[in-house]
Amino acid sequence: MNLLNDMKINLIENEIKNFMEINDVPGISISLVMDGEIVYQNGFGYRDVLNKKPVTPQTIWPIASITKSFTAIAAMQLVEQNKLDLNRPVKQYLPYFSISNKKASEMLNTDLFLKHASGLGRTGHQDKYREKNYNPLIINLQPNRKKDIYPTRKALVENLFDAKLQSNPGEYFCYCNEGYATVGHLIEVLSEIKLEDYFDKNIFANLEMKKTFTNFDSWRNASDRTFIYSNLKNSPFYTGIDHDKYAVLELSKDYQTFLSAGGIATTTNDLSLYQIQSMNISNSKLNLNSDSLNKIQNINMPFGKSGWGYGYGYWISYANKLKIIKHGGGLPGVSTYSMMIPSEKTAVAIFANKNEVNTGSLAEIVLNHMRGKVFRNKLNEPLSFKIDTSLTSKNKLNDYLGNFEFRQGISKTYIENGKLCINAPSRLEATPEKLILEPVSKDSFMNLYDGNSISFVRNNKNEISHFLNGGYQYTKV
Repeated sequence: MNLLNDMKINLIENEIKNFMEINDVPGISISLVMDGEIVYQNGFGYRDVLNKKPVTPQTIWPIASITKSFTAIAAMQLVEQNKLDLNRPVKQYLPYFSISNKKASEMLNTDLFLKHASGLGRTGHQDKYREKNYNPLIINLQPNRKKDIYPTRKALVENLFDAKLQSNPGEYFCYCNEGYATVGHLIEVLSEIKLEDYFDKNIFANLEMKKTFTNFDSWRNASDRTFIYSNLKNSPFYTGIDHDKYAVLELSKDYQTFLSAGGIATTTNDLSLYQIQSMNISNSKLNLNSDSLNKIQNINMPFGKSGWGYGYGYWISYANKLKIIKHGGGLPGVSTYSMMIPSEKTAVAIFANKNEVNTGSLAEIVLNHMRGKVFRNKLNEPLSFKIDTSLTSKNKLNDYLGNFEFRQGISKTYIENGKLCINAPSRLEATPEKLILEPVSKDSFMNLYDGNSISFVRNNKNEISHFLNGGYQYTKV
């Protein structure tokens, strides 16, 4: 029996078409799961705008940070085999690992990296790897680019010695791709299997994910692959080629160093197969027991007192008592999203071939049409999480006001309608964004409309020195 009737399908398809028109998205692939079975798949628009090749559910996409849950699965497999202790310092496994803070170097562990609580955030190494490495796929001049920057995962780990803490380990959530890259290297060292082969053998093969790959060349060379697009031509990832009105972007020729942070390429069909087994807690083909899967899918790093947080490779949210696990992926020209309700074995997988597109909001609306309201009826309604009302007074919010410098420009904090707000440039294209925040504990806030965590850090004089958002440090000026 198909659990998705024609009326619901029509509503979903109209939402996708409207989303594409509003956001000027060339192509979208979608796959839906209900009661542990794939119930709907489709492609919309073009994977190749120039040649008018349509998107299909078998179109291969880089999925960016959705990869992180695969890394968490691999790590927990090693825990079950007694090869990895999540709380044992990484340096005891990898003697060449260190950061600029000696004390932190001796205590940072896999648990802290998997839940983004190492205190490192984005250290700048990934940005250098992507933006300063010479890319033979880009025809524009690259006069300031070099070759072989962090050519291997081990080389990256050996070069983290200059990474600086943004906050004390374990204190705040702060997204760290370098941490996930370190865990990826640790997996291959402890398993004595190259990470690419480990993913293939211990995850993809078990789930018959036949169009899932650990390198971008497999995506590029596939007959049914997407190109990746932007409306802007000032990106360091712009190839110098256009498909009609869209600038064609290109990712790093070799992304293996950051494979475990965001290097898998797959289809929405294959991702649905993965979602089904991720939600099959008691008898999963991922070869993990229920305790391990629950560990990945439960809150390991709380966002203050909100009741929301981060697990291992997933954001964990609640609508009343209903748990929703989710993760997005963003690379130049890529916006992906996975959203699941494990208790109902219901899931959404959405890929778009344009960067900085909010596929998470589309996934939420699609899920509403599938099974009824999850968080809210409309995206302009605030999310519901626990707010620390003792911290909402204007006098207390005044502590966080000021201008903060970010790699893409200046962010300003201000109070509007009794709430702390931030005007901030976006991560990739510096598009202005307005964030409306609510306090969830001292110095910690959540975005009222997307649930992301933002924390303010104090110096030794108890003054606000910077805030953390999406792994980046915004320094007060």
